[in-house]
Amino acid sequence: MQPSAELYPWLSVAAISWGLLDCFFGYRVFKITLAAVGGLLGAVAAHAAATALALGPGGVMLSLLAGGVLGAGLAFLLYIGAVFVAGFGFGATLGILLLANFHPMVALLSGLVLGVCGGFLAVKLQRVLIMLSTALLGAFRSVVALAYFTHSIDWLYYFRQPDQLPTLIASNAWMLPAILALAAVGLMAQFGIGGGKDQKKAPAKDE
Repeated sequence: MQPSAELYPWLSVAAISWGLLDCFFGYRVFKITLAAVGGLLGAVAAHAAATALALGPGGVMLSLLAGGVLGAGLAFLLYIGAVFVAGFGFGATLGILLLANFHPMVALLSGLVLGVCGGFLAVKLQRVLIMLSTALLGAFRSVVALAYFTHSIDWLYYFRQPDQLPTLIASNAWMLPAILALAAVGLMAQFGIGGGKDQKKAPAKDE
């Protein structure tokens, strides 16, 4: 389903905003984002089921609410799985970005391998890997969505066809440095936000 021309700029702004939120505050909002995505997926699944069963407007509305609450609750409970997925996303995105100039299949396979490694590392080193993951994925999402305004790129097509992402990065030389620069700034901001609290608590423990 392709959004209308009128809706596309608003979707792009939403994707940029979400990306920046993840990039700069990803660790702090990770559980909230997780619950929101779970709620959205649950609501969509419940809506599809209610429509297929022809429950009527009232039934569809109740199904939406129930599916949203159930999806949010399940997503929150599946935190460790989501941490693995976040680490996988970091490794896969990094692999695709760094090897975008090679054959697309090489970039994708390398991304998969790095993604699996990143997933296991994320479970072991949750805080650091969540920060790395949200900073890079948020920067990636923001820059690619921004390309709609700067280069009239249909970014939604590439998110639906991830095998084409290496081609997108390779054909737009400005994207890789922009993503890495924004991710670095976001990562520094996240470590600054999280680090201040830990440093203040440490002396109190020693006393």
